[in-house]
Amino acid sequence: MRKLFLSLLLIFLPLSPSYSHSSLVSANPSSGSVLVDFPMEIVLDFNEELLVIGQDDPNSIEVFDATGELVSRDSKVSGARISAGLSINGNGSYSVKYRVVSKDGHVIDDSYGFEVQSPIAISAPIEEDVVSIPSSSPIPITSALVLALVIGLITLIKSYRTVTIWACKKKI
Repeated sequence: MRKLFLSLLLIFLPLSPSYSHSSLVSANPSSGSVLVDFPMEIVLDFNEELLVIGQDDPNSIEVFDATGELVSRDSKVSGARISAGLSINGNGSYSVKYRVVSKDGHVIDDSYGFEVQSPIAISAPIEEDVVSIPSSSPIPITSALVLALVIGLITLIKSYRTVTIWACKKKI
């Protein structure tokens, strides 16, 4: 009986949590979730502390929109948690890709998706029709304005000269 107990202990001891690798415990936004509010950050919690060596951080989390554009900022690690700010401003599908290293050196590289279906989605600006002046017009408006200004100045100078000459003749 004692040998059977020791055999079972040796078989099941490596399966205990102290010998298992790090795993994802929770995620916000979670996998497959449909959100009605735009998330401001993504947070992943693991069952073990994540490895950070001085300023070197082998951990990363990235969020991409449906077009493949990165919508997350730099990730931050605190204990068993990794987080990153988000700049999501539209409805659609988003994919989360993360790579973390637990304190025991085990690497977890995985991904999942979530959706945003907000009634107050920020859309692209509406394009307005722009009225353009046909290039075939003989005198563009700016040229006409400059010409009118020059003619006005010449007229002003001539009338000033006429007044000046008339005043000089009167003095003589």
